[in-house]
Amino acid sequence: MFRPYYAPADRYDVVALGGRTIRHPEAVEPFHWKGLLLQSLSFEMLQNVTRVMTADQKDRHLLLNKPFWSNYWASLQQFNMRRWNDGDSIQVNYIGHPMQGAISGYIQVQNDPRGRALEISRTRAYWRSRFRAFLWSTVYSTQWEIGPLGETAIFNQGGFTYPIRCSKHAGSSNYCESPNAMYTNNTGWVDFIITPVVGTLWLMGEDTIDRYISDPLVRHNPDNFGWKVVRSSLNPPRSLANMLRGRYPWYRDYEHPSEYQSPVQIRFQHVMSEQPVEHIDLFPHYSSMGLLTNHSSCTNCRRAAAGAGMTVGVRMRRYLDFVSDVSVYPQASPVSALSVGGTLTTATFGVRSGYSTKRYAVKVGLAPGFATYSRTGADSAALKRNFNFAAAATLSGEFRINEHFGFRATAMQMLIRTKSTVRDPDGIGTPPRLYFMSHDNYINTTNWGVQLGPIVRF
Repeated sequence: MFRPYYAPADRYDVVALGGRTIRHPEAVEPFHWKGLLLQSLSFEMLQNVTRVMTADQKDRHLLLNKPFWSNYWASLQQFNMRRWNDGDSIQVNYIGHPMQGAISGYIQVQNDPRGRALEISRTRAYWRSRFRAFLWSTVYSTQWEIGPLGETAIFNQGGFTYPIRCSKHAGSSNYCESPNAMYTNNTGWVDFIITPVVGTLWLMGEDTIDRYISDPLVRHNPDNFGWKVVRSSLNPPRSLANMLRGRYPWYRDYEHPSEYQSPVQIRFQHVMSEQPVEHIDLFPHYSSMGLLTNHSSCTNCRRAAAGAGMTVGVRMRRYLDFVSDVSVYPQASPVSALSVGGTLTTATFGVRSGYSTKRYAVKVGLAPGFATYSRTGADSAALKRNFNFAAAATLSGEFRINEHFGFRATAMQMLIRTKSTVRDPDGIGTPPRLYFMSHDNYINTTNWGVQLGPIVRF
């Protein structure tokens, strides 16, 4: 269930064998750093997806149509650490963030062999375990506040001010009409401190509920599903942490002291560890993709651009490939503009997975990369090459003639992010409405395409 290492030489089991006494080092389960990082990343993504789905149009515009890294850096520079409150409600600061701290703490606990099977007690082992959970909760909370996957990068907390204690009057052009309005950029000390401190206290409080309320109920009625639901309901942070590692919400490590990996994890690792038969495939292909192009008779017209390219796939596991594609579309946009013009070259690097047999294969892939046009610019006398972010989602089907040759057809949707001619007006950011971010805007276009060609494997 785990890969042991051996304890230092002063930790031995004494064993009698054939009249002699020999010593064997004690096998010790290591800390599961991989599980900690993957489960924490899954929790981070769950939070961000929830925020994006519940955001308003203004917040989505910041994420989708503004420069990501420059706005992230500008927002980070405006953190106001001379105050406690950041302007969020009591529910967010003193309930939501402590729950985040408790969940990240439980993620650390369930990956720590020294602490995951401990119940609340006065023992030094328990308190050391929960202190380690507090430290990880602090790291997670700090990343959530100022890291590249947190609130400063997603929706740019700190990058602009907005009013609180404000009322909007019907028909008014001004957002805030209240004389008592206060402005904030959503920064302060509160979340840095409250999340790990109160989150750890929350975690320990739910450990107490487990030991003295829910555990006795479950142990007296081990087959009663209702009491298991009660247990998970009384401890929501641990329930979510359990689900992030593939366990039932009501699972408790101290009831299964010899287990770490769930059946889902074991099966996934078994599948991903299977070695491939062939290792490299080359896919020279004809490509056609519908693009927004400029012609002498039409501006921003979507037309099919034809080209050619090469895809290289490297089999890392039986069900996992690394894949890279480079395609060239000559004169995709004959007339140049700010972000489009000349020959388009795309290059993507990502992963691919699917099902394959001796004769057929169906696979899906996701690969970020870049798209570059050879002649762009507003001034026709100073045209230059530009580089834009791109990402491709693919669905491919293969017919295999033999183990070395075959034919592949790929349907593709490629997102290309290009700079817009529209800029935010210079007046944005007048006090008390401060705005510290870029005034540039970007356009995200989705472009359907196909790739057809032979495959060579070796």
